[in-house]
Amino acid sequence: MTPTRISALIIIVILIFAGWLSLFTVNEGESAFILRLGKIVSQSGSDLPVTYTPGLHFKLPVIDHVRIFDMRTQELSTSSSQPLTVVTKEQTYLVVDYFARWRISNLSKFYTSTGGSVNWAETLLEQRLNDIVRAEYGKRTSDQAVSADRASMMAAIREQADNIGKDQGINVIDVRIQQITLPKDVMDSVFKRMATERKQFAEAKRAEGVEKSEEIKALADQKVTVIQAQAQMQGAEIRAKGDFDAAQIYSQAYSTNPTFYSFYRSLEAYEKSFANKSDVLVLKPDGQFFNYFHGSAANTNVGKK
Repeated sequence: MTPTRISALIIIVILIFAGWLSLFTVNEGESAFILRLGKIVSQSGSDLPVTYTPGLHFKLPVIDHVRIFDMRTQELSTSSSQPLTVVTKEQTYLVVDYFARWRISNLSKFYTSTGGSVNWAETLLEQRLNDIVRAEYGKRTSDQAVSADRASMMAAIREQADNIGKDQGINVIDVRIQQITLPKDVMDSVFKRMATERKQFAEAKRAEGVEKSEEIKALADQKVTVIQAQAQMQGAEIRAKGDFDAAQIYSQAYSTNPTFYSFYRSLEAYEKSFANKSDVLVLKPDGQFFNYFHGSAANTNVGKK
């Protein structure tokens, strides 16, 4: 290979390498500008930078440096860092988790204010949002911040957040509260107080239940006593009526044949007296109890009407 061909080959390689260094690509959702010797390349007759949309573009090798930025909406969340502690109007401490959606709106301002660092931009934005959120919660009570005045408070936070982002070249699209809790030490004391209140409530309910139970038992005992008394009274009335009817029957029977009635009652007495053979009776043989043991008295009296 001749020296001429070698030189031509070297030149071709250098041109290909220079052409490769001169090309850069901007993807969809991104935007870029060129730093030439450390300064942003601006449009002719303007301070606005020359921005590059998605596609293939050219730059000067070595002296030009391309900065590419994500222009899509991004999210800042306090839950991924340190939760924010705020103080309400009545001096109640709350822990607030929020997130914010933002995007780059002005590349030159964003670069000059943050050095093109997304992390630094989010740090600055979070500091300012924390101040705004603290100020808004400090104007309201806990009940207002959580429920009654929540919508107007969020609107005020979003409006102020959009204004503070303009000097950074960003646009705050939305700010939302994710979660509101109490600090851990306060939450522990609240849980203890709630447990105590629930225990007291349970004890009161148990005492009320015992009282109701005693009332029901007393009422039941009272009803049982009344029912038993009524039953005993009805039983006594029935027995009295039965005794009365029996007495009338006995009286009628006795008046019909007194001698036979006396004989019948004596037989019942003998039956009951001699039911057990081991029983011993000490009586005079001529006593009235043995009146019907004498055949002459029985034959003479029984059967007469």
